Amino acid sequence: MLVRFSYQPPTAGNHEVGLAGDFTHWKILALEEYGGVYHIDLELEPGSYLYKFIVDGVWQRDMMNPLYEDDPFGGENSRIEITEPARIRTKREIQRLLKGENILDFFSCHPENQELFELRFAWFEGFAEEVLLCFEQREIRLYPLGIQNDMRVWSAKIRREEFGTFCIRMRHRGRAYYHDMQGFFREDEPQKDIALSPYETPIFKAPDWLDGGVIYQIFMDRFYNGDATKNQDFKESYYENSRTLPPKGKYLPKHREYFHFVDDWYDIAGLKQSPLLPDGNPDWWSFYGGDIPGVLQKLDYLADLGVNILYFNPLWEAKSNHKYDAADFARVDPHFGSEDELKELVAYAHSLGMKVVLDVAFNHSGECFWAFRDTVEKGPESPYWNWYDWHIWPLPEPLPPDFQPKEHYQCWWGIKDMPDLNFDLSRRHPFENYVRDIENAEVNWPLVNHILESAEWWVSEIGMDGFRLDVPDEVPWWFWELFNKRIKAIKPDAWLVGEIWYNAEAWVSPRYFDSVMNYAYFKNPALEFFVMKALTKADFERKIEEGLAAYPQAATSAMMNLLGSHDTIRIMEIAEGDTLSVKRAAFFQMSFPGVPHIYYGDEIGMFGGKDPDNRRPFNWKYEDDETALDLREFYKRLIKLRRENTLLQTGRFEFIKSPRELLAYRRYDESGSITCLINLSEKPQFYGQKGEVIFVEGEIEELPQGIRLSAKTMCLFK
Repeated sequence: MLVRFSYQPPTAGNHEVGLAGDFTHWKILALEEYGGVYHIDLELEPGSYLYKFIVDGVWQRDMMNPLYEDDPFGGENSRIEITEPARIRTKREIQRLLKGENILDFFSCHPENQELFELRFAWFEGFAEEVLLCFEQREIRLYPLGIQNDMRVWSAKIRREEFGTFCIRMRHRGRAYYHDMQGFFREDEPQKDIALSPYETPIFKAPDWLDGGVIYQIFMDRFYNGDATKNQDFKESYYENSRTLPPKGKYLPKHREYFHFVDDWYDIAGLKQSPLLPDGNPDWWSFYGGDIPGVLQKLDYLADLGVNILYFNPLWEAKSNHKYDAADFARVDPHFGSEDELKELVAYAHSLGMKVVLDVAFNHSGECFWAFRDTVEKGPESPYWNWYDWHIWPLPEPLPPDFQPKEHYQCWWGIKDMPDLNFDLSRRHPFENYVRDIENAEVNWPLVNHILESAEWWVSEIGMDGFRLDVPDEVPWWFWELFNKRIKAIKPDAWLVGEIWYNAEAWVSPRYFDSVMNYAYFKNPALEFFVMKALTKADFERKIEEGLAAYPQAATSAMMNLLGSHDTIRIMEIAEGDTLSVKRAAFFQMSFPGVPHIYYGDEIGMFGGKDPDNRRPFNWKYEDDETALDLREFYKRLIKLRRENTLLQTGRFEFIKSPRELLAYRRYDESGSITCLINLSEKPQFYGQKGEVIFVEGEIEELPQGIRLSAKTMCLFK
């Protein structure tokens, strides 16, 4: 069986990525990079295998794979189970598999409020084509979601008053099968003795305002310069040793930064190759002057596009252009604007019906953070010494060319600008991150309270409506439980979305996050299918359905469904300028459950390679480009359609069997349905149903028997 192993690094730049496992006799095989993702395809026989990725010489488990086990060296191996495709099971086979099992174990309940519950039933794939719960006076149909662990997951919304004892009726190959607590019955004679108690599970419901939401992500320094008086002048003390150019014809020494301002907004050459560094090294330290007044001046552009959720990369004071290296968790960067200007921006956005979400990173601070500077100066005498994991103090001055920051203090991915914070005084990083219950930790309360108070400030004083939480899996679980309680107590409908790149079932709950950035079950399969052409239609549908089966519907409807971000290569770059493949991905995005996310400039087809090239200044000359205008109009039409049709926001999702070159699916509920069609081929495709057409990109012909879609056409009809 052909198996694809994929790895996407969380940091930019060129990486060496390998794969080793018991199927290679632990010999390292090199992965090839495409679109910022490293992968290799291997033919494996059915069985259980152990493996690791080797990233720049570091052996680590595959975080996209939830299966792992301890290795003999104190680390962890990922485990993959290769099985033959599931075959249709008979009733007798299922009875053998069920021996000793309780039918209640196949159910799960997810309360969305005191009155409404999502009930899920996981059953053997290939047996039931229809599942109903049979109560005394009524029947409730369950709807298929997807396959997980060889089990088909079925779901329905049930109100409190509808709960009672029932049996299960399944239809398989035209025959009805009944199941109660005792097992299978062929005729309608079983006892209705299955009883569920849904009230023990905490209520989990994401904010209602996400239902019609469309997100627009803004990387502040690169969006629009609205006030040149705020441009960086580099007078802050932390720029003191980073403003000296190397001698003519020489490169900057290793670890030496050169922060500077780019006067020409459209000069992007340095984002691909810095003139001060050897070949292959971009300019990490340039500023373009995007600011809060600039966003205020362009809010009408965003309102016209139709987006209604603004997601900002960090806005706090920091040394870098990206601001993940905070100098202060509760101060607006003065080169972006003042606190009052940010409050004005948030209030104006609210007046336009927009919500505002802020990106925050709490697993580390910046090296110029006031507490870290105090430890650098005073060492163990600093009151903030235990806010960090120091190994060797003091730091060498000046830093030598071969400086290894992790030898001195724990820092994120070995980057000296981002020292990790120490949440648990009884454990060093990263072991503190694995602790779930606060009772098992020695909490560093001064640090924890400072972070919670800083987050509260952004909500209470500035008016933020939620947070995108950077690398939350590198912070202890118990901290996020405290964070959730603190923020939800202030603003109950605040949105908390975690940056988890893999299956995040354990994180999505009322204890932690409302949802996550949907890399695993949206971005990756969507790009691999529509843009890279690296997935078959069947594999794409399987991966999408796996995500639908993984999360409660309350979380699925709140997922941040992205096609690109500040951490990834831009979609137009991956598509090599093929606008059609970008349109197909966007069409699917806007008609899929969850909250569509647009990375600034993707709506006008901006290009951009690896970070920092993917953070180019917004092309405000886009109106001179017919392709950009066409793509923006396409996005605008789709956003309007989504916001006007409740089914596209909250309806159930189901793929429809269709020819190989036609992707068909529908959004539906009890009130009706919307069918979505994408012709993937260069030839016309016929679909044997029709209705009121509400969106067309391309050409269609309505025939008595259905619809003929011309090549490359997309459409929706009711």
